Amino acid sequence: MPMINVLKEFLATKGVETAYQFHKKTGLPQATAYRLYNKRNVYPDQKTQEIVCRVFDAQPGDFLRYEPDSAEESAKHDTQQSTSTVSNLKSTPFSADDESPGLMTEAA
Repeated sequence: MPMINVLKEFLATKGVETAYQFHKKTGLPQATAYRLYNKRNVYPDQKTQEIVCRVFDAQPGDFLRYEPDSAEESAKHDTQQSTSTVSNLKSTPFSADDESPGLMTEAA
C-alpha cells in the first residue's frame, strides 16, 4: 500500500478530533467523512481533496503520504545497486599499460 491516508493525524493538528466534526466542518457526506477519517487505505477523490484543502488551508501532501512497499523498495535498491556497478565499470579507465596476465588486446 504505497499511498497512505493520514487525514486523521492531520485533522488532529487542526483541532478536529472526530469523524463527525470532520463531516460538519467540510459538509462532506457523513459516510464519506467517516470512511476517510477511519480508513488509511481510502483516498479522497479530487473534489474531496479540494474541499479539505480549502477548509483547512492545506495541501494534499498534508493528508496523503507515499510509502513504498518493502518489495518495491527492495527492487528499487537492487536496480540502483546494479546500475551503480555498471557505472563504476564504465568510469574505470583502461589503458594498454594495464595489461594483466591472461588479458589479450587486439589492435584495431
